Amino acid sequence: MINQDSTMDQDSNGLLMDVDNMDFLDGLDNGSVNTKNENSDDSLDESLSINGSEEELYQRDSITGELVMNLTKKYDLPLKKGDNGKLKFKLSNLGAYNLAYVTGKENEKLYPVSIPNMDNNKQYYKYITKSFQIYQELGEHRSYDIPTIGVINSTYQKEHIASVNLAMEAIFSELEYFLNEIKDEKISIDRYMNLEDSMIILQCLKAIHFTLDTPDEEKKRENFIIGLIEWVNRSDGEPNSDYISRVFSTDNLEKPVFQTNLFWTLLNQLLLRGLFEQAIGCIEKSRILAILKDICQVSYNALSDLIALLNRYPVDSDESFREWKAMVLELSQTFSNSETNVSGELRDYIEDTLLLVSGDRFKILNYSKTWYESFCGFILYYIPTLELADEYLKLSVERNAIDITSNWEECCASIIKGNIYSIFPVLESLDNCTATFTAAICEAKGLLGNLYANEDEDIDLMSQHEDDNVLSDLLSQKNGIAYYMIYNFAFELCSYDNKDLWPVAIGLITFVPVVNSSTKRMTISELLQHYPYQTNDDIEWLLSVCAQWKLPYVIKSLFTKLGNSMMYEGKTIEAITNFSRASRFDLVKQYSWTLFEASIITGKPLEDEVLTAIVQGNENTLGETGIVTQDILNSLVTNAMKQTLSPYAVLFRFYKEVEEQNWSIALELLIELITFKHLPDHYLVLLITKFLYPIFLQDNSKLISESKVIDIIEAIELKWDSNNEKSQNSFDVVLEADKTLEKTLGDSLDDALREIRSKLNYKLCQEFM
Repeated sequence: MINQDSTMDQDSNGLLMDVDNMDFLDGLDNGSVNTKNENSDDSLDESLSINGSEEELYQRDSITGELVMNLTKKYDLPLKKGDNGKLKFKLSNLGAYNLAYVTGKENEKLYPVSIPNMDNNKQYYKYITKSFQIYQELGEHRSYDIPTIGVINSTYQKEHIASVNLAMEAIFSELEYFLNEIKDEKISIDRYMNLEDSMIILQCLKAIHFTLDTPDEEKKRENFIIGLIEWVNRSDGEPNSDYISRVFSTDNLEKPVFQTNLFWTLLNQLLLRGLFEQAIGCIEKSRILAILKDICQVSYNALSDLIALLNRYPVDSDESFREWKAMVLELSQTFSNSETNVSGELRDYIEDTLLLVSGDRFKILNYSKTWYESFCGFILYYIPTLELADEYLKLSVERNAIDITSNWEECCASIIKGNIYSIFPVLESLDNCTATFTAAICEAKGLLGNLYANEDEDIDLMSQHEDDNVLSDLLSQKNGIAYYMIYNFAFELCSYDNKDLWPVAIGLITFVPVVNSSTKRMTISELLQHYPYQTNDDIEWLLSVCAQWKLPYVIKSLFTKLGNSMMYEGKTIEAITNFSRASRFDLVKQYSWTLFEASIITGKPLEDEVLTAIVQGNENTLGETGIVTQDILNSLVTNAMKQTLSPYAVLFRFYKEVEEQNWSIALELLIELITFKHLPDHYLVLLITKFLYPIFLQDNSKLISESKVIDIIEAIELKWDSNNEKSQNSFDVVLEADKTLEKTLGDSLDDALREIRSKLNYKLCQEFM
């Protein structure tokens, strides 16, 4: 028996491609994934953290396997033992506002919840944005159109193919980068595996449909072969290091490793997968060459020549491949016709390997463990063309059936068949972002059919009925699967807890060419009204989109919401400004009069620096406190506000004149308010009972001219209504603030009116005394 070197038991990982660098699940073994046994006692108390957020917790029930969402911490349960109640959910169009709550006695707690399959990872948001930028940069190449008349621009066609192929390469690279970013984070293992499956599907699609038609003749075969090999080896990471170790283990070996079936099975599997360096390393590690050199020169030469040929596997052109294969066939034939000094079993192993590399169909199928291994073997060693892809696939599947439980195998088989439509339901279930932009690029490539093939159909008429439901146009089947997915994804982005994704959503809706602008405008206007704005930059973005799409009613709605929000925060002036910008002049008047009323009731100017700066109108007083500047005023005050706040401005001046005891000017200002034709009736009662009567009518030393008395009387005749409820309420407020007035004015408006008329008559008599 030939002695085998004791180094056989050394680590054999070097024989294979670096699995960790290919981002298989093994890359998560560093503790980044919680592998806690779901059947443990605490499995329902401690949940797997998604995306590192302690608030978003979910897991699987250890018995039923159903999804379990923890709304609270372990010791903060919605219902204590013995409590009764029902758990209810309220889903919002924005993910941050989903609520769970319990209807029960004295239970008023609300629990914000997040949908488990929604990825709120910041790196995922970045991946979405990058993918959108790739699609955006396609420009006019986002649409696929084959010119049938006129001068056909071949240069444009080449540019189109190159641009779309490059976009697919970029999308794949972004997904790969995203996976590298999150593999060390706390994420759901299902989420990671779904993304990995998405990458396998994308890699197959890229290799089969986005390489061989590239205008770069020198690189297209190389890109195709490399892409094919990377796809096959990324799919399952086989053969793995444990299997390699078992093959080369020296424990209980009765013969050298190169005389075992396991060794040649491993070697041929590596060759089928295009792992030439690893296959050569496997031969060298077995030390078969050193042994054969001494006992069989023919076998030694055959394997040495095979290594040389594998080192020179041609990826540059079909012509080089034909020359290379001719040499392989010659080598195989020479070995078959030669006498050897090795055992019959070892000779058969060597001959099988030579036949496999020479493209023998039976050997390729016999040594393949999966359909994709044999498919790759046919491409590498038989005839490297996709024209025979259907035949290769059929033979491969007959030998090794497709695993229907796999997320990606059926999809990759469909890709090889050219049935691209069928992969998107699966791809969408794995990751909607990847599925959407993949579909968009496939549409641009023309893999999903040509929407413009029917020249008699006017695309602009597809959504001509504006009275119909907008969604029936956007998500119509006649738009095609790619555009359906784009719109669906755009709507989904608007439900994420990240307003930075809204420009992506609006951009996606904008780019789709098959729906008319009127329908897009209606859709965007509806979406924008749910935009979770927080800062001035957010509002500026909203306004820019509204201006671009000519959406004045959305702007009006936006400023109305802002006004209500400001009013809720007690920022009345800012609220009035927004109401004014929204053209809600009814609200501008309402709240301006509210300020006027509040000032009268308190009997002094309101303590609001912005309002004071507005009504003073003197630039010299601006910025004295370092808060209000002319720029701020210019941004706040509108023409409508200048009109509606003018009564308060007069009232403000009145206070100043009273403070300085300029009684004649103060009286003129007060009468100006009393006689103001737009003054609400109940404010007349306030002005007269609060200021005119106690300051001017009760004080006999303050004279009032005849004309002014007449003006006051006419205003009373016109607006004083003792039966007006608001007027009575206003009078009650005045009496409540100054109890002494009740002795002279009484407690009813009729009594007050008689007293006021009496005082006015006396003032009139004073003019003639």
